[in-house]
Amino acid sequence: MSFAITGYHGTSSDSVANILLENFRKSENDDEWLGFGVYFFIEGITDPIANAIEWARNQAYDKGVYLYDDLSVLESNIVCNRDAVLNVTETEGLKVFNALRETLIQKNRKIFNSHNRNNRHDNKVLWNAISEYLDLDAIIHNLYIKDCYQRRKRVDSNVPNTTVICVKAPHLIRLESICEIVKEGVKK
Repeated sequence: MSFAITGYHGTSSDSVANILLENFRKSENDDEWLGFGVYFFIEGITDPIANAIEWARNQAYDKGVYLYDDLSVLESNIVCNRDAVLNVTETEGLKVFNALRETLIQKNRKIFNSHNRNNRHDNKVLWNAISEYLDLDAIIHNLYIKDCYQRRKRVDSNVPNTTVICVKAPHLIRLESICEIVKEGVKK
């Protein structure tokens, strides 16, 4: 049984042509919230298009310099196997994650007790292991993402303000469905 959802991805306008031609690339950074994958904002606790705009604006600004002038929001259709989507915005999904997280930590005590480990990578490690174990196509989660002011002033919170989906393989994103729905300058 398939699961289809519309996602919104904020990026540099310079990236759009390549994405439309080749599809998205999987992000594999050390600090990925939900492990490796392609991230989209989806309908949930706030407006996903506004979230994608804010994300692209945030990514453009680094240490007082704008890395690009124009941002874009791409709308995409994502089709996954319903049984391969872990939705941790729901209680049952959280129960599955929490049980697996506890098992992974117990089985890997050496790693988690190491003084040399970078705990900023824990989410990536746990989500990648759980994704592989459950053979997931995607994860849906409510997260807290800072806006530009919060980033500059280093404001933090643990209360989610957006809903995202992390798609584990780009082929689940329908290339023919990708379209640019917003293009604007990054400076307000």
